[in-house]
Amino acid sequence: MMISLAALIFSACSKNKKEITNQDSFELSLDKTSAKVSSAPQSWHITNKRICVVFGYDFNSPEVYQKLKALLEEKYGLDEDGGLIYPLLYPDDFKHGSRGYSGDLFAILNDDTIDFSGLIILGAPEKTHTALARLQDKWEQQVPYPIIALYPQDDVLGLEAACDVVMDQGQIEHDNNSELAEQEILNADEILIDTINYIIALGAPMSRDISVQTHVQQMYKNKSFRRYVDSQSGLQSINHFVFN
Repeated sequence: MMISLAALIFSACSKNKKEITNQDSFELSLDKTSAKVSSAPQSWHITNKRICVVFGYDFNSPEVYQKLKALLEEKYGLDEDGGLIYPLLYPDDFKHGSRGYSGDLFAILNDDTIDFSGLIILGAPEKTHTALARLQDKWEQQVPYPIIALYPQDDVLGLEAACDVVMDQGQIEHDNNSELAEQEILNADEILIDTINYIIALGAPMSRDISVQTHVQQMYKNKSFRRYVDSQSGLQSINHFVFN
């Protein structure tokens, strides 16, 4: 009797079960192109800070600009991706019509929606110091981040007054209109990286408690340099130096 009852229950349950057939199965297919896989891990992190890097004379040719920009993108990330570097190409990013105006640099730096933590100007074009003087006036001579000019071609005295540090190459010490040697342009990546890393390490304006020369020594530990000497007066500059 017990065996018959168990058989009856099993038979009822079997009738209520849905029979699984090949029609109810499906094949899971993964689209290998649906996900973008990076070949190398990202070496930088998203940040709200921005270091503005201006590519001026001698650094605005397509070859040099693209080389340095790609290097900065890889190491620090670009502004458009949430990275640290805010690149500006002169004159393209400073144009009104067909002409570029370096004075527009003030309007860009005056954007309060961007948290600038440093400014580096490569090959500063003429009248750059005018824009920087306006920036100093805005901050009452206390700009809250370092300003460094590398290989400038702007007015010497104007830049010395507007920047924390001005760095030149030896062969252009007395001729700001001459072009940098090609090899020096290609080697400028080391100087640029050293400059950015020092600004990151500071995280603040350059302290006036130590000399500018000490800042430069810490910034370019593996480089030799000397003070810039004005060719007319023979006076040494406080914040203008020349790589040997």
